[in-house]
Amino acid sequence: MNRDVLPVRNHLILPLLILTLFASLLFPKIAISENDILIELIISHNQKALEESFLDGSNKGEAGILMMRPDVGKSLGMKVFMDQDFLDSRELYQEADKAFEAAEKALFSKAKEKVPGQHVQAIADHFLAYKKMTELADQKIKAYRSKLKGELDDRLVETLSVRVMDRLLSESLRKSSNRLRDGLGLFHNICQGVGKNSFALTPENIKFVNDVFYRFLQLAPEATFKMFDLERARGQKDWGSPVNWKQIVGKSGARFVHLLEVTIKKYNNSKYPVDPLLFMALMRRESAFNHLAISHVGAAGLTQIMPDTGKGLGMKKIYKPDYFKEAISMAVKERRYRVDAKATLKQITEKNSLQSAKKARISAQRALNYGKKKERLFARYKADMLKKRVDDRLVPAQAIEHGYKYFAGLMKSHKGDMSLALASYNAGPNAVKKYKGIPPYQETVLFRNRVLQFYSEYTEQRGRIVSK
Repeated sequence: MNRDVLPVRNHLILPLLILTLFASLLFPKIAISENDILIELIISHNQKALEESFLDGSNKGEAGILMMRPDVGKSLGMKVFMDQDFLDSRELYQEADKAFEAAEKALFSKAKEKVPGQHVQAIADHFLAYKKMTELADQKIKAYRSKLKGELDDRLVETLSVRVMDRLLSESLRKSSNRLRDGLGLFHNICQGVGKNSFALTPENIKFVNDVFYRFLQLAPEATFKMFDLERARGQKDWGSPVNWKQIVGKSGARFVHLLEVTIKKYNNSKYPVDPLLFMALMRRESAFNHLAISHVGAAGLTQIMPDTGKGLGMKKIYKPDYFKEAISMAVKERRYRVDAKATLKQITEKNSLQSAKKARISAQRALNYGKKKERLFARYKADMLKKRVDDRLVPAQAIEHGYKYFAGLMKSHKGDMSLALASYNAGPNAVKKYKGIPPYQETVLFRNRVLQFYSEYTEQRGRIVSK
């Protein structure tokens, strides 16, 4: 491994006092900013990720403590080294991605074959093309990395990279109104050359965000926390009077304000009380304030509670016919066969190409068949529920009370961290525990983003009303 590509630092994650005392020694010619401990944590994370990318073959030219590709560095004004090997590898990786997408398309295609075995042959051909182009790209990128040197590329000049890191981090935090998770997400997106998205947090950057955020809470002095918005619950004194927040949620939400008031009086004596506007934002995202909303997997009501969760919360009437269990079983089988199909696809070689491609397609088609059965059963469940109306989850008062009680419990277990409570509400507490933060699920990340977006809109409106 080229040591110029992966600088070695022996002083990572020093206690803040030592870091401050020896700042001039650690970072010559660099003025340490308020981001110092975050910079150390980011460097630590990136070095580990860089090592892993070399081992698993996922490195595509990323280098230095910014773990940045040369084309991204160039766009940021850095002097970088890009030769024909890198340019060739980039083109080969792009073509390889297209070939892999074509293989997956053939895997799950329901189109009628013109000749027997057409889809299996297409799977094998496209995957082998993907494999060949990836191998060539890997060779090119290795040749490129062997020529990387500090005098040719600013990414390998640590003092300069720290300056760039500090600048990008400060800009990202400013654009995110000092919300630490979103600031870290935006910083990661910039370093990876990801275009502007509607939200800073994505499934692709959540591992980075979780790791840096989690260790920041462990290592940074508590006084430092005041510099950032850590998405902690605010006290009731910041809510304003009930009259104020009632005016904010619109006609659809206003219908349920009284029911929420009753619930708050009953359950809001905990150490981590739930801001009514946060819960309103949750209901808006879950059901758009439609008390008869039923999801494609059987979650129901204003707060989109699943049947077993409802029973666990003490709801008496939960509609759960035998075919609902069958629908859940179909969903599990669909997921299992999808995973098996993609795993088998990656086992294709020149020797076993048609055999493995056929096996992968069989699993993929089974997944599609189970998926159709699942959709039919859940559609039947939704129709039956709306017809019979025999479920407490469809009763606004019940949905709000039990949903609020459940969410308040999650807020307490996560010490007022709104993002973790929302992630637990959507994906389950075990998933949050497993990933030490927000799980990298598209649905969960989007759920958290949307709820906090709505909450931000509500609180800004509340602030305007209170200031009048």
